Amino acid sequence: MFSQNMIIRDGEYTKTIYTMIKEERFQDAINTLNGIPESSTTRAGLSLLGHCYYQVQDFIEAANCYEQLINIVPDVQEYRLYYAQSLFQAGLFEEAQKIVASGLESPELKEKVLQLQSAIAYGNEDYTTAQSLLLQRQDGNGQEASIKNDEGCLLYQANMFEDALQRYVPALQAGGFNPHVAYNAALCHYRRKENSQALNYIAEIVERGIRNHPELGVGAQAETEGGARSVGNPPALAASGLAQAFNLKAAIEYQEGNIEGAREALTDLPPRSEPELDPVTLHNMALTDPIGGGAGLRRLAFLLELGPPTCPPETFANLLLLCCKHEMYDTAADILAEHTHLTYKYLSPYLYDLLDALITAQSTSEEAEQKLGTLANSIGGRLRALAAKVQECRSATDQNALRMALREYEGALESYLPVAMARAWIPWRMDDFQGAEREFRASAEFCSETPSWRLHAAHVLFMRGDRYKEAAAFYEPIVRQNYDDILSIPASVLANLCVAYIMTSQNEEAEELMRKVERAEERKGNANGQCLHLCIVNLVIGTLYCAKNNYEFGLSRIAHALDGGSGARLCADTWIHVKRCVLGLLTGMAKQTIVLPSIALQETLNFLRACEAYGLTIPSVLTGPLEDSGEQPPTIGLEARKLRSLLLKLMEYK
Repeated sequence: MFSQNMIIRDGEYTKTIYTMIKEERFQDAINTLNGIPESSTTRAGLSLLGHCYYQVQDFIEAANCYEQLINIVPDVQEYRLYYAQSLFQAGLFEEAQKIVASGLESPELKEKVLQLQSAIAYGNEDYTTAQSLLLQRQDGNGQEASIKNDEGCLLYQANMFEDALQRYVPALQAGGFNPHVAYNAALCHYRRKENSQALNYIAEIVERGIRNHPELGVGAQAETEGGARSVGNPPALAASGLAQAFNLKAAIEYQEGNIEGAREALTDLPPRSEPELDPVTLHNMALTDPIGGGAGLRRLAFLLELGPPTCPPETFANLLLLCCKHEMYDTAADILAEHTHLTYKYLSPYLYDLLDALITAQSTSEEAEQKLGTLANSIGGRLRALAAKVQECRSATDQNALRMALREYEGALESYLPVAMARAWIPWRMDDFQGAEREFRASAEFCSETPSWRLHAAHVLFMRGDRYKEAAAFYEPIVRQNYDDILSIPASVLANLCVAYIMTSQNEEAEELMRKVERAEERKGNANGQCLHLCIVNLVIGTLYCAKNNYEFGLSRIAHALDGGSGARLCADTWIHVKRCVLGLLTGMAKQTIVLPSIALQETLNFLRACEAYGLTIPSVLTGPLEDSGEQPPTIGLEARKLRSLLLKLMEYK
């Protein structure tokens, strides 16, 4: 008989199949068994198939096998237990509970049945029942580590992270190193914002996983730039805890603002194709997608449609936040309306009020301001009370109480900052920069030392148009702090600081900063056009000079920024600045308020000709992450030709 290009002689089926199972080649065993007609009707065949399907995490097929087995041999209690376990792993909690309640009374299986019942109650978020069942379990027979781990899980769900840790650490000591228990301990440290301790556990999980399971190919995706062969979802991956560890590492990096580090952590995962990814990995990839928001939104929407328990609890909130980030407020409102049953389950009152205010701002700014004001006052009062508590703890020299008070204050400040930003954003989007500055001054009491607050305050002062010196004072510490790694600074900060220097007659400082950026890009290597810092700085400076009617110098800076229009930097993001400045020139020439030397006009024509040639297939407009009109968007080449034609007509006009 042939199976997967392998010949199995008569009389060697049993030996071959058991060898495959011993070597954990479960998919090969499944393929071989499915080639034997008797496998789907006999006890031996169904038992082997059920075991193999369970090991490859195809729990529905495993449940089907065990369902047939309990019909063939109804007296074997183990098959009934395996059937319930398969249903539970497939997320069919109610069905699993019915099987457990329908006659699993074997004394030998009592401990496993209690453990399964407790897991079902935990999965249904019925923590009271889970606790009651846990108390019925016995510490003997090597169950001490398992019971302590389960106790820790219940305490974790009650947000009692310190108490949960006091269960996980003894569980690791009693039962030896278990990657899943170590992950639970790391998760507690993460929730307590003790990231260094969490990373220590993660490092040990990863180190042991690499050493014990080299076949999983940890890091292979990074080495092959995503071209590594998929390892699938073998039992070794589930046992190693590697997926959980790398996902937690990605969450820590993401929380600390290191998006690139989060992507690297996910890239180090054992290579799998997208259909093979677990929901948590898919969720985290959606948040860190380097391509753009569209793919991330689609992944989160897909997970939300799967629903609990498959869908991670954070999916609903993150989908709404991502929609707001991309200014898709109508979509966010629709999602809230369609999933009202999830609103109270997965959104805190604070987050719901914040999202509600952001969505309301699209129709009624006054009502949104009122909602945000109420929220800010509530959190502001709590911050003042916590600040007083911190001072009391400092006076009492109680270090533990001080740490807890500081942690509470930092948590409240994290909640206050988005509200303060949202209050400033409402006047900002209406170009009321004075109103935005007023909101920033109102929140300075709590946020003045927060880097993100200082950055956005600098942007507001810059946009005022007459506060460049103050804006530079906010930008300079940001640049100075990262001067040795200047390309890690957002390009907008460098560009705005250069403009602020120019507008305050500090041209030498602006030139020195630009030279620093240029040297950094040369060291990094800019052949692929991915380093856009100097390009953006030149674009902003060129636009500034054009706004001051110095089109000769302004357009020359813009052309220099884009390599004369023939470089890889020409894209929809940069082209929008080019055409605005060229249209301003054309308007001034048509009104006869601007006169340019013929050589400058010829350089502009050459620049547009280069943009036309290079941008024949490059879209000229920015699209939203979910926009797909089906129509061919206009290209940079076509728009450059139209601008060049208009310029030629105006040059010929007498």
